[in-house]
Amino acid sequence: MELSDELKKLINEAKNICVIPSQNNEPESLSAALALFYTLKELGKNVNLIVEEFPEKLNFLVPPLDFISSPKNFVISIPRSLADISQIYYEKSEENLKIHLTVDRGQLKKDGVLFYFSDAKPDAIITLGIQDFHKQLSDKLDSFGFLLNSPIINIDNHQENLKFGNYNLLKGSSLSEIVIEVIKSIDEKLIKGNIANCLLVSLIIYCENFKSVKTNPEVFQLSGSLIRNGAHYQQIIENLYKATDKEINFLEKVFQNLKADTENNVSVATLEFDDFYNFAETEANFIIEKIKGLGIRNNMLVLWKSHASASTIKGFFYSKKTDLLHKIAESQPFGFAQGKKSLVKNDWLFISIPEQDIRSVKNSILKLLQ
Repeated sequence: MELSDELKKLINEAKNICVIPSQNNEPESLSAALALFYTLKELGKNVNLIVEEFPEKLNFLVPPLDFISSPKNFVISIPRSLADISQIYYEKSEENLKIHLTVDRGQLKKDGVLFYFSDAKPDAIITLGIQDFHKQLSDKLDSFGFLLNSPIINIDNHQENLKFGNYNLLKGSSLSEIVIEVIKSIDEKLIKGNIANCLLVSLIIYCENFKSVKTNPEVFQLSGSLIRNGAHYQQIIENLYKATDKEINFLEKVFQNLKADTENNVSVATLEFDDFYNFAETEANFIIEKIKGLGIRNNMLVLWKSHASASTIKGFFYSKKTDLLHKIAESQPFGFAQGKKSLVKNDWLFISIPEQDIRSVKNSILKLLQ
């Protein structure tokens, strides 16, 4: 995938670049985004990495917070039609900052106060693993409106991508492979150290540590090249597949709450605990590995509530029956999953559905199994 001269010029001349991975907490896109972050920093760019949070298992890739640029010009706006403010002062302590407002006229209500960033429009935006850019930012445009109307470089490997970018780098391979081609088009010598490490992480996640049917000779060849350029395979495996206390607790709660649905031939667990609001595909993959290790062959559906700003139910469906996996994958709403059939992994699929009611999602999925 050779970059056009126009795209190379955009990247080379851009001084301020925003890198935005998928908000579905997909470790593949997050690690690929970090590879681009380090690459662009190496080129002397000011890079804003727009990420809510990183999974704990990727912390070994993440640079210190003072090295990561993020939007800093935060504005609190109060419409004059809502209230007139006559005095403003603040108190700053070690614990917090308090801003005091004296209302001269009108009534101040929380819902009427606007909060947003007023940073300068970036010279370029690079998205990774996002199928619909505006849908991903639909509940964030008040805060991130400065991103609009900047040229977008859209990097994705999902068939359902809306081609929203000014430049659409779409390919049915791993994000790591696409990003490698982008970096090579700029300067192949940049792929070393942290950059090579992040790219190998993304590749390992994509092909499930080389166990997936997506693993081919090219993947092994690419992995070997990244290791020769400084990627640390053993360190990556130790971090990606180590069990955290939260994951062990997660595993216990899954098995404690499993109930057999004999009508649909599936075991179901719905977890309505605050502990798992941050959990996503990484934690689902941990559970799947344990299920496989135990030799469980029965269908299994596990769902939990997400902490995302747009109410979302997340979970996974495990089955040895490929037709059931594809049936559920096809039913997922576009834009909140990884894309129909490409969702299906090795005997399981990750679920992410915009919904508040966990029981409603459970019943909808169970109907598909009838």
